[in-house]
Amino acid sequence: MTDDSEFRRRAVSGAGWVAADKWSNRIMGLLVLVVLGRLLSPQDFGLVAVATAFMAFAAVFVEQGLGRSLVQKDDLSSIYPNTTLWASLATSGVVAAVIIALAPLIASVYGAGDELTPVIQWLAVGLVINALSSTPAALLEREFKFKSLAIRRFAGTMAGGVAAVVAALLGLGVWSLVIQSLTTGIVGLATLWTASTWRPEFEFSFSKLKELWGTGTSIIGMELIGLLNSQADRLLIGAFLGPTTLGYYFMAIRIVSIIVELFSSVFSGISLTTFSRLQNDRPRLLAWFYKLTSMSSTTAIPIFAVAGTTAPVVLPFVFGAQWAPSVILMQILCFLGALNAVAYFDRSVLIAVGKARAALLLTLGQAILGLVLVVIALPWGVVFVAIAVTLRQYAYWPMRLAILKRNVGVEPWRYFLQWLRPFGLSVLAVGLSLLMALYLPQLSQNAPIVFVAANVLIVAIIFLAGIWVLNRSFFSDLMKIVRRKM
Repeated sequence: MTDDSEFRRRAVSGAGWVAADKWSNRIMGLLVLVVLGRLLSPQDFGLVAVATAFMAFAAVFVEQGLGRSLVQKDDLSSIYPNTTLWASLATSGVVAAVIIALAPLIASVYGAGDELTPVIQWLAVGLVINALSSTPAALLEREFKFKSLAIRRFAGTMAGGVAAVVAALLGLGVWSLVIQSLTTGIVGLATLWTASTWRPEFEFSFSKLKELWGTGTSIIGMELIGLLNSQADRLLIGAFLGPTTLGYYFMAIRIVSIIVELFSSVFSGISLTTFSRLQNDRPRLLAWFYKLTSMSSTTAIPIFAVAGTTAPVVLPFVFGAQWAPSVILMQILCFLGALNAVAYFDRSVLIAVGKARAALLLTLGQAILGLVLVVIALPWGVVFVAIAVTLRQYAYWPMRLAILKRNVGVEPWRYFLQWLRPFGLSVLAVGLSLLMALYLPQLSQNAPIVFVAANVLIVAIIFLAGIWVLNRSFFSDLMKIVRRKM
């Protein structure tokens, strides 16, 4: 077997297991979210959204980009993972202690001291769990052992989901979500270390740590700024509009995120590993970049079209009438998800070719624009915040294209077409769905199942016919993956 064939086999196999991982975990997560959405209040979700946002920022300092550096590095001796583990573990203890001490101050900013303080303090324990998980997970990823990673995450997600539902049924309220987070981490950790053959040794090298930081520091910057993109809106909504409003927003953006993770991150999950292995073969790297962006956008965008048109019926029916304010937010954020389906790969390809600082500047510019737009939108309410978050992504996209062209050699028009074809077809389908709603206004109320089925059928027909004409290679690429997995 040639090197190229072996690489393709491992990449396709990895994509299959990443797909199994993402689909099993996200479907399980969605089912748990549905149950918890009916048992818990928007305020419960809002409180935990604030706490997890702070934990996300803290986790970046704990991991320090070292796991990504391990994946990206060509040659890896034992000293590197050992150094990474001990550095992350020591940092996690310090950061967790600081957060526990500052939790009352943080909670007071949100006017929920008695409720939010213990939630933050207990979730801080998860930082230590993550520190113990990051190094063996990175080693498995670099060897394309996505099967072990998939089993680890599914076991954690299932255990955490069951624990959360039981806790919610017992009336534990917001603590159901805390229990879910900690249980998921602990079970995932145990499963990960059982699957991994690597065992740490008591060795540490400051010089190796500094070497890993060469890439890691840029990754830290990107992740911090990326979190500013994804979490600043939640922190600001919670502080200025209250936990309940944040709960409505969180539910909408969580559903959109699950859709992205189901259909786009199947491919993005192997993107850094794949691009890193091809960093010295630019034509093959670009070929895989175009292929992954095409597959991702073509599978995800029509799903957002269906989600947006059916949200007024599906969301209250599935999650409960108390979530009706989330409908308009979800419809707006579906436009954000449609662009994220293709933009998912930008940072990975820049990191893979050693342009981590360019990726940092890309993320920084978008974060600054997004923060300004969100601050401007806040006085007008949460709907305008959702519009601002979506507008940020589209307004900054030309700059992303320029950075990819300069640093990777991506052809902007060819890249743009990977997104434009499915997006244009989905806009056409949504237009037909809106016409149906205009001429049959009572259909959604009198026959909601027929309404949803009709929307799905419209999108499916327009999309499949259009892709067959405009991008027939999508079907052949998909069939190749299916045949290799059978």
